[in-house]
Amino acid sequence: MEVETAESQQFSIREGVRYLAATLCIMGLLYVPAVFAPSWIRVLTTVLLVALLGLTGRALLSAVLAFAQPATPELDRQAELPDVSVVIPAYNEAAVLPATIDACRNLEYPAEKLEIVLCYEADSVDDTEAICKAAAADDDRFVAVERDEPGGGKAKATNYALQYATGEIIASIDADHRFKPDAIRRAVAWFQQDDDIWCVKGRCYGDNAEDSLLSLHATVERHIAEKGDLFAREVFGGFTIFGGGQAFFRATLFDELGDFDEDVLVEDIDMSSKIHEHGKRLHVDPSIVTFEENPATLQSWWSQRKRWARGWMQVAFRYLTRLPRSENVSTIARLDSAFTFFYALVPVFVAFTIPILGLELFGVNTDTYLPYGEWLWRLLAVTPALAVGCVFVQDYRDGFSHDWREYLAPATLWFYLALQSVVYVVSFMDEVVFGRPSVYVTTARVDSQAGANNSNKSAESPSD
Repeated sequence: MEVETAESQQFSIREGVRYLAATLCIMGLLYVPAVFAPSWIRVLTTVLLVALLGLTGRALLSAVLAFAQPATPELDRQAELPDVSVVIPAYNEAAVLPATIDACRNLEYPAEKLEIVLCYEADSVDDTEAICKAAAADDDRFVAVERDEPGGGKAKATNYALQYATGEIIASIDADHRFKPDAIRRAVAWFQQDDDIWCVKGRCYGDNAEDSLLSLHATVERHIAEKGDLFAREVFGGFTIFGGGQAFFRATLFDELGDFDEDVLVEDIDMSSKIHEHGKRLHVDPSIVTFEENPATLQSWWSQRKRWARGWMQVAFRYLTRLPRSENVSTIARLDSAFTFFYALVPVFVAFTIPILGLELFGVNTDTYLPYGEWLWRLLAVTPALAVGCVFVQDYRDGFSHDWREYLAPATLWFYLALQSVVYVVSFMDEVVFGRPSVYVTTARVDSQAGANNSNKSAESPSD
């Protein structure tokens, strides 16, 4: 898979016109029946409202379910502790890597049982290589490995690094993630408790909300996903998934299922699906925490979210009908996987139909066929804020604090979600309409000075 940097991405007026023309054509096909049946607009508006209620209603329900306290198994110190390998692929990560390395040094796990594989790309043009080699020279737990081969992407880099991991348990984290000191210990306790658990997923906790308006809203969005949606799946026994930023695996998983798929843009969701398909457990415990940096510029945010959106579409096309038919998956997880993959495609429909609401200004009847439609629209307007509020209450209960700006972000969250819908449209065009080859665009980090500031952040919980 070809790799490009976020900084290399440029806006082309010609390409913009092409995307706009394709969008108008698709919208025209959606709206043309209204020429012959004016009620068609009401049908589309009704479907739009139902789709939005499904998206936001799921988020709110998940946030409520996430009030459940996660179980906290204790490490069995009578049994021999497994060797753990932490795998960290790194490409131009000098701004954030020092803080990640410092957090690894502070892990509460026996030094003789822990190795950290720092796999740096030979193509890196910053100080990534020097930082990795210095860490390896200073601490026997660290191993610096150079990857110098064509092609790339997160999956390919991780697969390469896995060759050097010798532990029974493998922790894979992004180069901007900083472990809470007890993270490894908590994850290992789950593997000790249940042999059917092949993967443990913790919580990625964004802590750079102050960097920009985009990082602020991205941080709040991630709180909803990481604490609300992902943990709720564990609570009701649904289709649990892990994000590539942080996860823990039994090493035997890769013997059974093979390496990460290098042909999809979200190899983590693909591997999550494989785990369920093979009848094994993927456990989610939000008390296992790594602190992460969210994109702070439009360029880096756009590249990351576009990669995620298109990757989710790729995996949805692969598993939408396949996973619900698997006999190894529970009935609840089957239904939840169908809902999850279906709603990976729904935002595209929402983006194409949301302009319908503006037709009311021209006297077009945009009422829905749903009873209490006006009240449902009002409920829809506040649902994201209610979901965020639930997560904030849970974090206060659990000793986590938030930047004061995060409490204001729900008021403008819908504008952020509207921008997300544009990302989905462009991703849909690339994947389905234009059929463009997948390109892995790396996430640009906050500048070096900010990275230096991040290296001074504590790896402890950001609680007051």
